[in-house]
Amino acid sequence: MQLLAGDIGGTKTLLRCANEDGTVVHEERYDSSAWRTFDDLLRSFLDALGDGALIDASCFAVAGAVLDGRAEVTNVGWILEKASLERAFPIGRVSLINDFYAVGLGVPLLGPDDVLSLQEGTRDRNAPMAILGAGTGLGEALVVKFGGVHHVVPGEGGHADFAPQDEEQTGLFLYLHRQYGHVSSERVVSGLGLVNIFTYLGGEDVTAAEIADRADAGDPLATRTFAIFVDAYGAEAGDLALRTLARGGVYLAGGVAAKNLHRFTDGGFMTAFTRKGRFSDVMKTIPVDLIMNEQVGLIGAVEGARRASLESSPVPHG
Repeated sequence: MQLLAGDIGGTKTLLRCANEDGTVVHEERYDSSAWRTFDDLLRSFLDALGDGALIDASCFAVAGAVLDGRAEVTNVGWILEKASLERAFPIGRVSLINDFYAVGLGVPLLGPDDVLSLQEGTRDRNAPMAILGAGTGLGEALVVKFGGVHHVVPGEGGHADFAPQDEEQTGLFLYLHRQYGHVSSERVVSGLGLVNIFTYLGGEDVTAAEIADRADAGDPLATRTFAIFVDAYGAEAGDLALRTLARGGVYLAGGVAAKNLHRFTDGGFMTAFTRKGRFSDVMKTIPVDLIMNEQVGLIGAVEGARRASLESSPVPHG
C-alpha cells in the first residue's frame, strides 16, 4: 500500500509518498506561490513518481478551515475539494484535514530526538496529551487514547479568554480590550501577540521577526516583550494541561518557540506553567516537550492517509 500526504500552506507545501509502515518513497518541498493551483503542483509530484505509482489513499493537511470536504489556502488562492481531487487523480481515497489536526496525529509518532524536554515529569501513556502552537495564531488540540488508538479532539482554545497574571499584564489586557473588546489568548500568545505586546510597551508597529531580532540584539523593549509573551504562553499551556489533566504530556508546536529556544529553556516558561496555586505540585508532574521536528504535520498527514485507507477508520475532517 502506498500513501500520499501533504502539509499545505501559503508559503510552502510538503508532499510525501510513503509505504504503509511510513517508509518514505518520494518527498518534495515546493514554493506554494510558484504554482497557480494545487492541482498543478500535485500533478507534477505524481508525474515524478512515474506511471506505475498506485496511491491507495491520501491526506492533505491545510493551513485553514476544512468545511464539507473543501479547504481554501488564502495566501495563494488555492481551493482544495475532496470530490474534485478524487475525480481528477488516480488516488483511491482523499482526506482533507486542518494542519493543526495533522500535528495532533503526528505527536504520538514522535521519538525522543524529535522533541526538547522542558520538564520530564511522569508520563502516563494512556492519559490525554495537550498540544499548543503559537505561530501566526494560537492552535490548541487534545489527543486522547481510546481502544488503543490515538484520536485528535480539535478545538479553538486560542480564542478563549486571556487571563492576565499580574498588574503589567492587566494593563496589556485593558489596552487590547479598548481595541478589540474581547481579548483572547491569541491576542497575546501568537506572532500577532508579540506585536501587540511590543506596541503596548511603547514600541512601533513592526513584525514579530523584527522584535525577535531586536531582542537578540539586546533591545530592552523587545526583551521585555518576549518575557511577557513567554510568561503568558506558559500560563496558557498550564491552563490547558490543568483542564484536561494532560499526564500524557504537553507539546509545544508552532514556529515562535522553535525559533526562540533560549527563551523557553531559561526557566520562565516552566515557572508560569507550574504557577497554579494549590495544584502547583501536580503541574510539576506533567511532562512538557517542545517539538523540534518541523515535519510533525507531514508525519501526521501520512498517518491520516493510512487511516483514510481503512474504511472502518475514516479521518474526521477537523
